[in-house]
Amino acid sequence: MGKWQWPNVCFPQHFKKCIPGLAIVLFFTTVLNIVPAKADDAGANDISGTTAFDGTYVIHLSESARAGASGRPEPGYFDNLAIELFTQSGLDIELVPQMPWKRQMEIADREAGHVIYPTTRVDYREDVFKWVGPVSRTIWKLYGFENKGWPDIAFETLLRDARIGVLLGSAREAYLRMRGAEQLVMVPREELLLPMMMADRVDLIAIGGNILRHYIDQARSENPDTPVPDVAGALPYRTCYLYIAISGDVPDRDIAKLQTRLDTFKTNGFFVENRRQNGLSTNLESSFLKAMLDLDNNGVSCVDLNGIGP
Repeated sequence: MGKWQWPNVCFPQHFKKCIPGLAIVLFFTTVLNIVPAKADDAGANDISGTTAFDGTYVIHLSESARAGASGRPEPGYFDNLAIELFTQSGLDIELVPQMPWKRQMEIADREAGHVIYPTTRVDYREDVFKWVGPVSRTIWKLYGFENKGWPDIAFETLLRDARIGVLLGSAREAYLRMRGAEQLVMVPREELLLPMMMADRVDLIAIGGNILRHYIDQARSENPDTPVPDVAGALPYRTCYLYIAISGDVPDRDIAKLQTRLDTFKTNGFFVENRRQNGLSTNLESSFLKAMLDLDNNGVSCVDLNGIGP
């Protein structure tokens, strides 16, 4: 099967053998009923429902081994920024490979100290994480094939009529669902969105412009005999600042250290130099870098564009 063909996915089931033993069950039931639970067990939950923080931050890398040689600059930029941020703040870290976005969020929902980025800071996540940033900014667009005429169609009509592909568990999915999108098609990994549109399984995809251009270039270079039609942004509808999100009840002093260190990176040149080393734009006159280096934007989340929002 080629990379740009739509895969068939099956999910294996796991079976567990149970050996009944009435006497054993009765014994342990009695013991558990008379022995009080310890409040300081290693796996004890805090009031937020996540496990207690053990002092080590688990950084979920934004680059996967599968994409490591792809030449995409953004993952290296984000990974290096996060690692330097925690290291220079004197905090203990553990690095884990990239995993599907929804799975990362599910783990973070029950375990403290998980570091996930770049993450959109939206209302329903505000109290679930503690935030350091912003570290990037994106303009949300719906993308479709240019020859379909999508840019001429109103946003509300697109939400009603178009099949829209989106990353499962992402802020884009939640926003489009809230706005009333009637035909959302969710995928576990963003790299599946372009193949789905090429296979006519969706009409539009909700994805970042930079990563979409990378997937288009990759598809054209790897499969020159399978033409990829030109893609156009159907409509810009929202701009969002992206953050490093840290799950659970971690010390506020650590968050303050990280934010202070990030602000220092933006004033001492490291933030821009890290972009240069990873092949990203360093144009200080660009609206993007002006926004990133302006510390007054700390805490800004998302803004709807062109009066589209509710």
